[in-house]
Amino acid sequence: MCLLAMGVFTLFIVAVSCNKPEEKSDVSAPFIVMHGDSIVWAELGKPYVDAGASAYDVTAEKDTIDISLKMVTDNKVNTGQIGSYKVTFSVTDDAGNKALGKVRTVYVNLF
Repeated sequence: MCLLAMGVFTLFIVAVSCNKPEEKSDVSAPFIVMHGDSIVWAELGKPYVDAGASAYDVTAEKDTIDISLKMVTDNKVNTGQIGSYKVTFSVTDDAGNKALGKVRTVYVNLF
């Protein structure tokens, strides 16, 4: 026995997506711009004031923001002793990306 149905039928198809919207992640490392020269001289017995640096980050939204307040500066220049000293700058953004550090060499001597 064979049944054949003729007529107009309406078919409803419902599509459901279980995918979450794509979250943008910050994979860009921040960067440091050092002010002044990478090699400087300081006079023995005189105060040394470093020129400093600024740090920036490119966010997941591709905005460049100043994160200089997060920067760590290690300055062990001793103007009481002739020698060569390093001033280092480093920073990590909120996503945990680390910048390539910058280093300034300071030579302390008599002038």
